[in-house]
Amino acid sequence: MRLLRMFQAVVALTIAVSVSANPSTEPQEESGPAGKAYILSEISPSDAEAYTAYLQQVLPILSRFGGRVVITPFQPKQVIEGRSLEGRIAVIEFPSAEARDAFWASDEYAAVKHLRLENATSRIIHIDP
Repeated sequence: MRLLRMFQAVVALTIAVSVSANPSTEPQEESGPAGKAYILSEISPSDAEAYTAYLQQVLPILSRFGGRVVITPFQPKQVIEGRSLEGRIAVIEFPSAEARDAFWASDEYAAVKHLRLENATSRIIHIDP
């Protein structure tokens, strides 16, 4: 139950940071011919407090690279086909693949990435529609 409350706090924090970083509800223009790019993550925190610390540090970095959380961590109702999920799903949108890749390779992200790696099991997928 404690882990569920911590995860709910993480979701609330994610929404708050995403809204404050992108207060406009108007569609944002795509930058460049490549268009938007995404990170799909499946995260299963083993230490919710440490993972919350990771989110508090990573969300402002995402924002600096034009990233925004479009789907906050959620647990799907049911898996229709394939194997069961091992964690909760989040989708992060970037204005371009270049912005996403710059975030992923940045020194700022490298400095906090260990918090996720040490405190959660994750699967990260880069998507270029």
